[in-house]
Amino acid sequence: MRRRPVAWVLAACLVGGGGLAHPVAAQPQGSVTVTTAGGEVSIVADRMEQPSPNLVVATGNVELTRGTTRLLADRIDVNRDTGDSVAVGRVIFYDGDDRLTGARIEYNIKTGTGVVYDGEARSAPYYRIAGERMERLDESHYLLRRGIFTTCEDDPPTWAFGFRQADADLEGIIYGTNASVLVKGLPVLPWFPILGAAVRRERQTGFLFPAYGNSTRKGYFVEAPFFWAIADNQDLTVTFDYYSARGVGLNAEYRYVLSPTANGSIRAFGIHETEVPLNQTNTPGAALSSSSSTTTALRTPADRGWWGLQHTWTVQPGLSLKWDVNGVSDDLVLREYADSLVDRSRPSVQSNVFATWTRPSTNVVGNLFWYQDLTTLRSVELNQLPDVRFLRARLPVPFLADIPVLRGLTYDVNSRFTNFVREIGSAGQRYDLFPNLALPIPMYGITLTPFLAPRLTAFSKTVTGRTTGLDGITIESTKDDPILRRSIDAGAVLESRLSRIYGLGGFQGVDALLHSIEPQVIYTYRTGDNLAITNLPQWLNDNTPEASVVAFSVINRIRARTSAPEGSEPFRWELMRFTVGSAYDAKAPTRPLAPITSELILDPGRYVRFRADTSYSVYSGPGQGLQTANTDVSFYTPQFTASVGTRYSNPNNFLQASVRADITRYFSANFSTNYDIRSGTFVENRFGVDFRFQCWAFDFAYVTRAKEQGLNFSDNEVRFAIYLLGVGGPFGLGQRLTGFGQ
Repeated sequence: MRRRPVAWVLAACLVGGGGLAHPVAAQPQGSVTVTTAGGEVSIVADRMEQPSPNLVVATGNVELTRGTTRLLADRIDVNRDTGDSVAVGRVIFYDGDDRLTGARIEYNIKTGTGVVYDGEARSAPYYRIAGERMERLDESHYLLRRGIFTTCEDDPPTWAFGFRQADADLEGIIYGTNASVLVKGLPVLPWFPILGAAVRRERQTGFLFPAYGNSTRKGYFVEAPFFWAIADNQDLTVTFDYYSARGVGLNAEYRYVLSPTANGSIRAFGIHETEVPLNQTNTPGAALSSSSSTTTALRTPADRGWWGLQHTWTVQPGLSLKWDVNGVSDDLVLREYADSLVDRSRPSVQSNVFATWTRPSTNVVGNLFWYQDLTTLRSVELNQLPDVRFLRARLPVPFLADIPVLRGLTYDVNSRFTNFVREIGSAGQRYDLFPNLALPIPMYGITLTPFLAPRLTAFSKTVTGRTTGLDGITIESTKDDPILRRSIDAGAVLESRLSRIYGLGGFQGVDALLHSIEPQVIYTYRTGDNLAITNLPQWLNDNTPEASVVAFSVINRIRARTSAPEGSEPFRWELMRFTVGSAYDAKAPTRPLAPITSELILDPGRYVRFRADTSYSVYSGPGQGLQTANTDVSFYTPQFTASVGTRYSNPNNFLQASVRADITRYFSANFSTNYDIRSGTFVENRFGVDFRFQCWAFDFAYVTRAKEQGLNFSDNEVRFAIYLLGVGGPFGLGQRLTGFGQ
């Protein structure tokens, strides 16, 4: 039936308070503005009447509008005096992005509160509550009686929290009493005295979903994280860890943003071990050597862990500070508790504090560097406190600019001061000054650059002897006599570049290829005083003897350019690069030819990327022949990624591989392995599956780890977690906050 709004006579009666006992005949379509205690509202309906001065009754396709709120129903009664309205029949209430439906809605226009019977509320982006009686306290905040909460779209929902009574704040938390967990309407967990969850619409305080599992090393475990949104610019995640075979621990990460140029994080893990049985592990701090790997004494309760601080601060343009400070309680804690293979196999834990001052032609870097060696009990760490480097970029020599022959002469300076500190072994100060003069001479497509580089290095100590312990570590004994190393490098760099363009005419989307060959030969003659290594401290590996070296390399490059429509820029990338090089030292007493190195990179730019590098010695004997060989090949599509890599460094030989496949839109699987080819051992294997549906997800992972040096057992681990869309973990408490990290 065509909608028939009220005429101007009815409008005058409604506004002026006059009575009207019968409907008015049809008039041109429009809306009527009605003044109520809650302000003016617009009403459109098929039929309207005013039985009493303060009561307006609208029936038939009724739409009541006030601001961003709209109320639709078959009938709406409005009390102009109190602002109360009652809607029945196909009731739908819109408030911004929220949608509320029910058999009957009692709504107060003035306060925005009301009651919904047999109703359901939906709030963006996917929140949904329903109940026998829903009392609306304010926007997105309801009291439920015999209600449910879910983020699922199906009906009955895949999962839901059921409550006899609940407080539902769709901008904060949901909690209630006499609760249950429902799956497709069936109570899989039939009763909780109280149940709550944090709505994860934005950053907010609350429990995240816990992870569960079992490990042969740590026993059954539960990891329950709690997220605290402290402020817009900082938050804290604290994870309670329980391991049945070890004890109770905490894992924390604090993140902060002090300004647009200053931010950082602090992380820490600690555990109080009380449940380590006999023959399970070494005592904390045991060296990773054969002499300590058989320790089987029962451990007394111990406090163990690690911590780290990262901070970056750009003080002003050109001046920055950076901290990356880390520590561990003992040498084995990472191997026993870290998750990633990279962390578990670390030979050391390093800390750096950098201060960098940069100008267009000058760079000064100050660094405090210290570390903890995880491979030995002896305190042989060689810390650099501080290490200051000065670099002057290559510039023309100013006072020679008017001499035509020397107009292109350039200079650069590399200088470094280091204070070496350690408990066992030699320590002291080292200063190195290394300027360089160079004169590029282009001719016939070739550039010849002669160079002259004097070098002066001062050491505060002189070595008097060296001893090597059972662990293979060499300890230097020194005396307090400064020593100077003086040398001069003279030589030349000869380099060229030959190139040619090949047009492909858009074949496979490629317009042209650019092939270039870049040969380079460097000759260096070095002579000086105290270049032998017998009396120089081995703090840095740059104490080289006299030399007459010819180093040579050739780079083959193929660059590609895509076809592009007129007015747009084509995409360019390096399709292939192949490098081969070596060096020959005429003054070397044995084996004058250095290992031949090569590198190959292939990047077709669509699905596959390949990289390989090798180092080969032409001489025979231990450690000669193939010294290093590494390969990596990766394949990727939107639904599938895979990579395989080999790592060979005589005598170590490893195979690494990983694959991830999105088998369906709901299910994906992943696998990674690290295989020790030399010993025939799988160091670590990881299997994982992920289920992702509209309103829930399930992750499962199985990890196997081989027995590691320094530990008396292998470690297998099963881990799983269930996530519900848009909510934090069960029993969560929440407070809505906004800010970074969303």
